Amino acid sequence: MIKFISINLNQSESRETIREQWKNRSRWFMFGLITLLLLFVNVETWWIGRGYSKLIERKESEIRDVKIQISTLRKEGKNLSKADIMSLAELENNRILWARNMQLIGEMTPEDMAITSMKYKNDKIIIGGIAVVYEDGKNFDIIHDYINRLKRNKKLGENFSKIKFNQGSLKMIRDQEIVEFVIEAALRVTAKKQGNIS
Repeated sequence: MIKFISINLNQSESRETIREQWKNRSRWFMFGLITLLLLFVNVETWWIGRGYSKLIERKESEIRDVKIQISTLRKEGKNLSKADIMSLAELENNRILWARNMQLIGEMTPEDMAITSMKYKNDKIIIGGIAVVYEDGKNFDIIHDYINRLKRNKKLGENFSKIKFNQGSLKMIRDQEIVEFVIEAALRVTAKKQGNIS
């Protein structure tokens, strides 16, 4: 009788190869997950920006309508008292256009920073946000640079007397250091006294 030696050529992969395949799959899964997350954040940011743009357009349309009404009333001036004209002029000169201020704040925000909230409380705008902290910079330098940029803007300076850093905290998210911050922008006294905030 002839004896045969059987050799299995379909040997299973080694444990090391299987481990490497799982590591590779895990890396691709994490990469895909992060990519989807970034895509979602970008779409959400675009959607919020679109909402702000519509709000700004609506407010600008309202301003145009008010200006047309004012010019119409000035032409018909015979039926207006001096007090009416003065109150309209006061309203026009002393009001704060929130949409324009929000747009300015958004335009001045660096790419590695995001505004997460804006609240009006006690004659102050409270701006909350997050920023990426880089290894070569100090933790809150990016926040202080942003505050200085806001302070230097003349249009914002017309409505806000003081812009200051309120609080901040460091967080670590996926091996990236993030700083959460709150900035306060106090209204000018003239705008507060008049009460004409639109």
